[in-house]
Amino acid sequence: MPGTSRPARGAAVRRWAADLAMGARFAVTGGREGWIRTALTALGVGLGVAVLLLATAVPNIWNAAMDRQRARTVVPAAEGTGPSDRTLLTAPSGSTYRERPVYGRILAAEGPRAPVPPGLSRLPGPGEMAVSPALSDLLSAPEGALLKKRFPHLRITATIGDSGLLYRGELLFYRGSDDLRRPGDGVERITAFGDRGDPFRASPLVVLVIIVSCVALLAPVAVFIATAVRFGGERRDQRLAALRLVGADRATTRRIAAGEALAGALFGLLTGAAIFLAARIPLSGISLLEIGVFPSDVAPDAVLAGCVALAVPLCAVGVTLVTMRRVTVEPLGVTRTAPPTRRRLWWRLLLPVAGAALLLPQAVFGLGGGDAANAQVILGVALLLLGVAALLPWLVDAVVSRLDGTGPGGPSWHLAVRRLQLSSTAAGRSVSGITVAVAGALAVQLLLTGTQNLDEQPRGPAWTVVEAHDDTVPAARAPEMYARLRASVGVRAAHAMVSGYADSARHHQAQAHTAPGEGDDPEPYPVTVADCATLRQLADIGSCSRGSAFLVEDPEGPSHPRPGERLALDPVGSRSDHRAPALWSVPRTARPATAKPSGLRPAFLTPGLLATPEALPPTLLRHPRVNVLLRLDPHSPDAIEYVRNTAAAISPQSYFTTFGSGSVADIDTLDAARHGLTACAAAVLLLTGCGLLITALEQLRDRARVLSALDALGTPRAVLGRSVLWQTAVPVALGLALALGCGLALGSLLLHMANRPLQADWWGILVLTGTAAVVVLGVTVLSLPLLWRLMRPDGLRAE
Repeated sequence: MPGTSRPARGAAVRRWAADLAMGARFAVTGGREGWIRTALTALGVGLGVAVLLLATAVPNIWNAAMDRQRARTVVPAAEGTGPSDRTLLTAPSGSTYRERPVYGRILAAEGPRAPVPPGLSRLPGPGEMAVSPALSDLLSAPEGALLKKRFPHLRITATIGDSGLLYRGELLFYRGSDDLRRPGDGVERITAFGDRGDPFRASPLVVLVIIVSCVALLAPVAVFIATAVRFGGERRDQRLAALRLVGADRATTRRIAAGEALAGALFGLLTGAAIFLAARIPLSGISLLEIGVFPSDVAPDAVLAGCVALAVPLCAVGVTLVTMRRVTVEPLGVTRTAPPTRRRLWWRLLLPVAGAALLLPQAVFGLGGGDAANAQVILGVALLLLGVAALLPWLVDAVVSRLDGTGPGGPSWHLAVRRLQLSSTAAGRSVSGITVAVAGALAVQLLLTGTQNLDEQPRGPAWTVVEAHDDTVPAARAPEMYARLRASVGVRAAHAMVSGYADSARHHQAQAHTAPGEGDDPEPYPVTVADCATLRQLADIGSCSRGSAFLVEDPEGPSHPRPGERLALDPVGSRSDHRAPALWSVPRTARPATAKPSGLRPAFLTPGLLATPEALPPTLLRHPRVNVLLRLDPHSPDAIEYVRNTAAAISPQSYFTTFGSGSVADIDTLDAARHGLTACAAAVLLLTGCGLLITALEQLRDRARVLSALDALGTPRAVLGRSVLWQTAVPVALGLALALGCGLALGSLLLHMANRPLQADWWGILVLTGTAAVVVLGVTVLSLPLLWRLMRPDGLRAE
């Protein structure tokens, strides 16, 4: 009736509130055992919550890093803008010191109101330098002695603030100079710092790697939280049986159990928040792909954090209520020995099938972009991984039900198999986290390994190339630059070359009478001037002598100049400085040559003209690049640092590149990502092992009287210890087998989506499986003290 519905609803709400409050009181009462149980639940949920909160902070971390990066991006002056009191000349002057990047800029103010980089209050003057705190500490430490020689006669007059740094440990400097004269060859005129251009857009492949990595690491955390809220479940059900004895009905016991789980989840939220706040400081020392973290950046997104705060308690209550449906709590005890209902397979298969169906369109038609495609990948990968967790309990039941007492361990095997046959739910629930972690980590490892195509990496000997432009090292100083670098410590071989461009003289004259933007403007021919020994490093030239010239043709590009053809040297540079280019004729003795497939070719030899200095004087090139190729002593680790110091003394605007079998930045980044993923997955395995340990301890306490009876009958302790090992190892072995199969399948599907080859990272797989084996042994060893304590005849005493 309408008049009684509202009081009835109010009474129901009060009854729910009272039962939930009673369950919360049980969570914080009951002596030391109750507090330990609640503390374990809070710790388990808290660790998962901390990871989720960190995930919710990723958008803020990314946005803050991008804002700092854009804040120090230069804003070039408009074309045709001359010097003014608001302009600044600048050139990059970065370097590397013992595998750590050192970023820097040379600054020369053209007026009193020139822009100032973020983190500084004024521009450093000539002979002055502003450095980051990390660079200041390195320069003052003994290990930075070699780097300090790279900045001779420079005084440190300022420290760059946090607003000008990408991360706390960044090595950054700004040096003042009066050597910058005009824009060109790396020098540009700017009007401001802080380019607010188009936001960064990652490629679909990078987005795929990030999405899959996040889902692979967060899915086992969700499984772990669902497991953590059931810590102490068996002891909790025994208390509920006592409540049934004093008159509580089944609905009341479920509400009380939900209240106890809710209290543990709320304590877990507080614990997770505390762990998250404590982890903000160590995160400030981490940087990846030139993106760093400040403690103030690690702030959870309000909406996402609210979802976590709401989802964790709901998950705790939901998992508890679902679990209680499978347990019959009667006044005289908990019914667990009845034959369990047969697990259905069909709905468990629906999860991975639905996930594969979501990923198949992108596997067939290629990676898509946009929020809809990203959501499709997230949901597909999540369903596949959660499908692994759903399949494991069915697999454990199906395998264990077919085992008999005969096995590798004798009586210990028989005891373990019988225990798993009676109750495999707790073990399967704990191992699900391991299964999801291994499957997800394996899939991401395959994806990362597949993106690194080793066939495209440079082969052959390692070369370090030092490059300088004509504004700092003109062609006439190339022999001096070569001699100083050749004499540097640790240099085994050196070759010098001068590079520029040339165009047909007839075409250049036609262009001179054509308005800009009209007519054909083909690419000029690359020109390289070097001695015969250097030219042999670049191409198969055959015999060579003074005055030789060679023509290297590109089958896919325009034809090279013909012997006897008249060329205009550096036509583009001549237009910019309004000087007529030098004219030069290709010797009629010039012969064709074939470029060598070496690591140097992509940067320093595109098909064109090769000549010795006697055939083409390098001083005719008015805007050349001077390159010195160096081969360093591999047994002298600091050889590259001595070379950098020498190059910095020649010109602070020198550039360094390493080709051949040396380190490649992309390979290092992918290796770091793979190793980091393996470490995170191993940490998740250890975290899940904690839940597995607590489950094993619960089962031992539940079997206290049985263990006491076995001890009284003379059962050796070693037999029971091995039974604990088998009881843990069987579900873990089944979980790893399922994880390897599903992880390989998911990884192959993702690689097909990315159009990359399948290359398994067997070392990473070995690390993951080895960590799982360590978890099994650790659970067994840590369970033994309780096992020995419970195996006492006085455990059979009853009152």
